[in-house]
Amino acid sequence: MKKHILLLTALCSILIGCCRQSSGQDPEHSEEQHSHDGEIVISEERQAALGIRTDTVVLGTFSEVIRTSGQIVPSSGDEMTVVAKSDGIVRLSGLSEGSSVGKGARIAIISSSEIGSGDRLAKARVAYETTKREYERDLQLSKDNIVSETHLDQSRLEYEFAKAEYEALSSGAGSSGDIVVTSPLQGYIKALNVTSGDYVETGAPIATVSQNRRLRLRAELSEKYFGKLGQIRDANFVTSYSDKVFRLKDLGGRLASYGRSSGGEFFIPVTFEFDNKGEFVPGSYVDVFLIASGSETCISVPVGAVVEDQGVHYVFVRSDDGDFIRREVTLGESDGERIPVRSGLKEGEDIVVEGAVYVKLAGAVSVPAGHTHNH
Repeated sequence: MKKHILLLTALCSILIGCCRQSSGQDPEHSEEQHSHDGEIVISEERQAALGIRTDTVVLGTFSEVIRTSGQIVPSSGDEMTVVAKSDGIVRLSGLSEGSSVGKGARIAIISSSEIGSGDRLAKARVAYETTKREYERDLQLSKDNIVSETHLDQSRLEYEFAKAEYEALSSGAGSSGDIVVTSPLQGYIKALNVTSGDYVETGAPIATVSQNRRLRLRAELSEKYFGKLGQIRDANFVTSYSDKVFRLKDLGGRLASYGRSSGGEFFIPVTFEFDNKGEFVPGSYVDVFLIASGSETCISVPVGAVVEDQGVHYVFVRSDDGDFIRREVTLGESDGERIPVRSGLKEGEDIVVEGAVYVKLAGAVSVPAGHTHNH
């Protein structure tokens, strides 16, 4: 919304300036007037106010780019699934997806006292104490050869099994006897698999906790580029919630792996790892610019220098007298920051590299026949 208001304000400013020139109300421009058919005239003062900046076109190297789509996902090892240690009714601890948690923080409690089978922890304690007494008794009897070795071994196995189950349950039990589900690491709740009041069985997933320390960029490369796979070395990407172009090399990124997708899809997953600096949402989809090792010498311009109108792309070239001329160009594949120009520009020409949209608005102002601009 702010951008639209700024554009309208800039257009009004340009319109007012043209009207003043036409009516002769600008005393600073009393020199000879010249007509400029097809040229866009914006004073240097207005160019500075609108942030219009020009630069000289030069030849340079430009890497081959393959544009595709992708997704930001957590790196392996940076997230863990928390599971239920017991059957029962789950009660979440007021957390939601995205909530931060510390290591050992309570995520939920599981109570089995409300279900028909009874309190599992209480039953495990009874089983443990019973088998312990029986094993200790059989151990004493075996010294007098009253019980066989086979019977003693069976008694010991039952005792050790009951002990292991009771200790596993009691280690996560609270003062009320309910099973406490805690976070195994510090991070945030990526996903909740249950809601309060749900019945869960032992081993059922409760939540997924992610450290969000390293992230992965997984790009989907069309199979037609299979021959280029070994040349891919870097990538840039743009998220749906920001116009900023992120470069993996600035984020400590590296190529992690690539291979054929499963499920009969005609895409090859290309995966990069990079540092998360707090600007990314795991699970979000992005536009990806895969950068290959091959390069060419050509003219390239910043993406912001190119304006599109009904499918036609053009830039604004500064003429010798300082006005701007709209020039149609043919483009190659952008890397998100710059875009190669196949035709329409020559080395040494000056073009608008910032604020091209304001020049476009100025050119859209209707100029009556015979209208002139002062200099």
